[in-house]
Amino acid sequence: MPAAIALLLTLSTALFIASKGNRILVTLTAVDAGAGPLQIGILFALHGLFPFLLAIVAGRLADRIDNQRLIYSGIAVFACSLALPYIWPGLGTLFVSAAVGGLGNMLFVLALQNLIGVLSTAATRRRNYSWYALGESAGHGLGPIGIGLCIDNFSTSTAFLIAALFSAIWLPVAYCFRQHFPAVKPQELKAENTTRSSLDLLKLPAMRMALITNGVFMIGFDLFNLYIPVYGRGLGLSATAIGLIVGAYALAAVITRGFLPVASARWSTRHILTLALAAPACAFVLIPFIGSVWLLAPLAFVIGLGVGCGMPLSMELAFNASPEGRTAESVAMRLTVSFGAHVFIPPLFGALGAAIGLAPVFWVCAMALGGGAAMHARHKTE
Repeated sequence: MPAAIALLLTLSTALFIASKGNRILVTLTAVDAGAGPLQIGILFALHGLFPFLLAIVAGRLADRIDNQRLIYSGIAVFACSLALPYIWPGLGTLFVSAAVGGLGNMLFVLALQNLIGVLSTAATRRRNYSWYALGESAGHGLGPIGIGLCIDNFSTSTAFLIAALFSAIWLPVAYCFRQHFPAVKPQELKAENTTRSSLDLLKLPAMRMALITNGVFMIGFDLFNLYIPVYGRGLGLSATAIGLIVGAYALAAVITRGFLPVASARWSTRHILTLALAAPACAFVLIPFIGSVWLLAPLAFVIGLGVGCGMPLSMELAFNASPEGRTAESVAMRLTVSFGAHVFIPPLFGALGAAIGLAPVFWVCAMALGGGAAMHARHKTE
């Protein structure tokens, strides 16, 4: 594996551990502070607000300048956002932390995803994106479990401090190995790409399919990570038990992403996506009927098997659909959909959960995933 790809994968995995742990940390802190489903939904909407508004701008800048500054600034901003609840504990600070942390997370994720795509060939891109997604899976497992142990053995305040320090140490690492980050030279860009609107990308059928696919997967991803902790708390489960349920999801995602390159050699992208959307749809239908951690964990595992395919495949679909010289912008378009889901889905489903309970939230999610499966079953996706 090239040194540059290895470095990018190491950075992304470490930062995913911090960011995924932060999601459950913020959720449990808010629940313990008395926040209800609607407030938690708004909290996570703020996490996606700035990325939703600024991702495309950041992507166009990355195509024209370089990716290094996005990585440095993203890590620094994210680490500061984690330190805020430690310095000023309180529910109000969590809202500020979520907004600032979302911005930092978007900056380094955009740069890392674009660099992996740029440094890969057509033959290695799916494999490298799968490895990148494996790092995300590791973050889903190690982050929540580590945070759960910190909360149960120390305090939520200490957990924020540990997460902030863990994130900050990767800033000097990224700087010391900066020679592995290729700078995008402005003269490499086609002149017409500097003036075209990002909306032109939506005219490409392959890009539209990639964005719709990503959006559907994000519904499952967001609602699982947002409301499984809330559902678990309602059942009286400990932070460690909730972390284990989320960890089962992560384990499944590791497995499915590890075998994705092999599966892609035997089955078409359409068949993989159809199954990847249908299986978690069935699992979401069953969640409201389950009250045991030992039964919720297998359902989380099934969801992880399906939704785990979403990140690498949608990243590859979006990157491959991008015009020459606009790769970061295309990656940013996909991230805009992802963070747009963070903005609109949590408060929408939070209001639904507050009004009639969490069961309909899981069932509507199942309907969305099932609709995505039907879409890919009818259309060729290659």
